[in-house]
Order: sequence, then structure tokens, then C-alpha cells
Amino acid sequence: MANYLGVDQGSHSSRAVMFDKNGDVVGTAVQQVALDRGEDGRVEQDCNELLDSVRTVIRQVLSGLDRQQQQQVQACGIATQRSTALAWDHNGHALGPALSWQDVRAREQLHELRPYETEIRRLTGLPLTAYYSATKLGWLLHQQPGIAKCDPAELRLSPLISYLLFHLLKSRPYMTDYANAQRTQLFDLDLLDWSERLCSLYGIERRLLPTCVPMCAHHGTLLDTQIPVTAVCGDQNAAIFGGGNPGPDVAQVNIGSGAFVLRKLERLSASGTQLTGIAFADSQAVSYMREATINGAGNALSWASEQWQLDHLQQQLPGWLLQVEQPPVFINTIGGLGTPWMRDDIPSSFVIEADYSDAEKAVAVIESIVFMIQLNIELMQAEAPLQGLEASGGLSQLDGLCQKLSNLSGLVLERSDVIEATARGVAWLAAGRPDAWNLADNSVVTGSECFAPQPDQPLHERYQIFKTHIQRLTGQDPQGGAES
Repeated sequence: MANYLGVDQGSHSSRAVMFDKNGDVVGTAVQQVALDRGEDGRVEQDCNELLDSVRTVIRQVLSGLDRQQQQQVQACGIATQRSTALAWDHNGHALGPALSWQDVRAREQLHELRPYETEIRRLTGLPLTAYYSATKLGWLLHQQPGIAKCDPAELRLSPLISYLLFHLLKSRPYMTDYANAQRTQLFDLDLLDWSERLCSLYGIERRLLPTCVPMCAHHGTLLDTQIPVTAVCGDQNAAIFGGGNPGPDVAQVNIGSGAFVLRKLERLSASGTQLTGIAFADSQAVSYMREATINGAGNALSWASEQWQLDHLQQQLPGWLLQVEQPPVFINTIGGLGTPWMRDDIPSSFVIEADYSDAEKAVAVIESIVFMIQLNIELMQAEAPLQGLEASGGLSQLDGLCQKLSNLSGLVLERSDVIEATARGVAWLAAGRPDAWNLADNSVVTGSECFAPQPDQPLHERYQIFKTHIQRLTGQDPQGGAES
């Protein structure tokens, strides 16, 4: 029986998951990784720790198989957190820590780039923000202490995936896939390659960047194995395929440390409010997706637990979601405001400050996540109607969250039992996109649950308060409409 390996290197952990020919889990290994937060928007990770964690989980999941099962591993897919970047040399030595996608230390450069904002969005499909890699790469080039010790001819500036592939594959390539390249904000979405114009605007020499390749191809063979790596992409480019091949009238809602709303596009089109990305690419075809990011989801709960000293928060939440009928409205900017605002300068706050109970505060955080997801669903529906929602990720296991999102959107929400959506999605791509993995075609396999919308006028009223207040804080109408 054929097996397929999916590797998901994320902000807080690295995971390796083995799937059989039907897309069912055969084995899993997980290792946590550290995130170092400093002052002035600095968020770093140790490059060697990230690499070692990936090596470890691959080794662990393979060692959990017998010899025959190991020989049946047909392909591997690798997905990484996008926009995390680093500087390293041609021998594979990191010249300092990786700058996380959450790192915004170089945001001052955005002031000089504002006159080119429309052009940058047209070329990349992305809004101008320090969350993407280009400003980080510029900071590394000019301010990373280790750079001065490196021969300029041997310097490499790249997304995290390039560093991992160099060390994981026998051929030691210097490359990145289209999806990770796009999130540098140096990649031309039409040309499917680095843009000389964007490199010039950001002050990055193109020669320092890796070769851009399609997501699905024979990229090389994993060290110490005969397993070919046939899919490489960003985490959410994989997550959209966690249940197989989605239709364009369904939005995927993946809720983990951050949350993402994803929708396949029938053709490439621009958006004035959300992100345009590459969903899939091989040597023959490219497909695209609309994407929205919510920075504060699971990590907002972690923040709340520490900030408000909420003991056993995860265990308490299911009951609190049932008990609290009128929570306060919370403006959740943990990790910065994501789509459509893309702001990192607004503090989190309650609309009305008062002495709330632990339960009220916790449910308010959950509703803030729901509100930001809903606002982005409305932006997608302004382009074309949606018929339903599919939810995955750790926080989607909260019944109360799923029901609130269904009530607010007026859409049936189907929750898949696929927790490892990213790993399953990249394994599905590596396996050649088999029809047998499509969860929508096999409800017996999914064990999915459905949440139908119910009347909830107070929830709608709190949502309107949220929208009005956040518009006042940002000076932005979040629903200014999308460009087609």
C-alpha cells in the first residue's frame, strides 16, 4: 500500500504526518519550536532549531513504520510558514536568526515605498506591509551583524523553505517555490519569477535570491532515504487542499495560531482588500486563490491566558461559550491586524472597559476571531456568492466558535475531522492530487460535523459594534469593496 509524507514547519511546531493511499493518517510526529519576541517588532527563530525539528519529526514518523511500510512511502511534500526569512552562505551556514513572518522591525522602509504601493500590489497581489519578507531581507542585508563576515559572492537571502531544502535534499539546491517566493513581495505574479522592478524598489540584488520553481515537481530526494520530494509550498497554499480539491463556492477557514480564510479562484483577478495567491502550480498549469489572514487566533488565546492569568483556559472554553450570553466586544490586534487592515500600530482593547469576568473576557476573544473571519467572508461574497464554509484547525474543534460563525455568516459550516490540514494538503499535492482524498466525496471518511445557522440577533449587534469601532480606530472602511 502506498504511503505519502506531509511535513508542516509552522511558527510554533514542526510536524510530520504519514498518510495512506486514501488520505488517512498512518503516523504523526510533532516537535515544538521556540519563538523569541523582542522589542520594536522583533520576532526571531533559531534557524538550526527549525531545521533540526524538521529532521527529527521526519525521522520519528519514519521510524514508527515497519520496513515494508517505509519502502511504500512514494513521495513527500513540505510546507513552511511563509514570509519567514534569513541570511545564510553557500555552505548552508545561517548568518543569524530567522526573522519570523511576524517580525516588523523594518516597517520604517514602508514610508519611502508608499508612492509605489499601487504598483507593488498590482505586481504581487499583496498589500504593502512589513509582514512580508522584502523589508526583512533588506534589514538582513544592511544590518545583520553576520553579513559583514560573509563573502558577497557567497551570500544568500531567502525564504525559510530554501534553507530547509538545501539541508534536507541530497542535491543541496538553492531554490524556492512560487508560493513562498510570492510572499517575499519581490515576485511578479504574472511572470512567475523575481521582478527586477520590485528588487530595485526594495534594494535587493536578484542574484542573492534562490531560483523560483513550480510547487509540484520532482524537487529532489530526502537525505538518507529514497523518498522523492514532489511538492513544496507555503502553509496556507497547502491548507486549502487539506480536504482534497475544493470548489470555488466554498471558503476554507483554517483556525490555528492564526486564522486564514481561503477561496479558490476560477481565474486570476485582483482584490483591493484581500490577498491574491497561487494555490497550485506545476509545469503545465497554475491556479489561484483569494486569501485573508487573521493574525490573532490561537495565539490571541495564549496572550489572554498570560495577560489575564486565565488558568486552564482551553479546558474552560467549551463551557464558557455556552454560559456567556452577552460578552463584551474586544478589538483583537494580537500579532497585528491582518486582512483587510494590515496594521501593527493599534493596541488591543475592549470597546467598553469594565471589570469583566474571566469567562466574559475569554468568550470576547473568541468572538473577536469570529468577527474578523466574518468580515473577510463578506469581502469574498462581494466578489461572488459563497454556498458554504469548511473549517479545520485546532480552534475549529470549539463547537461554540463554529456555531457563532455559522449564525453570523448565514452559511452552513462543515467541520472536518482533519486537524492536520496543512500536512494533508501538501501530501495530497505530493501524491499527485488523488480523487480518493477528496473529503467532500466521502463523508464516511471525514466524520465531519455540520453547523446550520440559527437566529442570534445579539451576536449580529455585537458584530456591528465591532465593525464601527475598528473603522474608527483605523480610519479605514474595511468593506470598501473588491476590484475584479
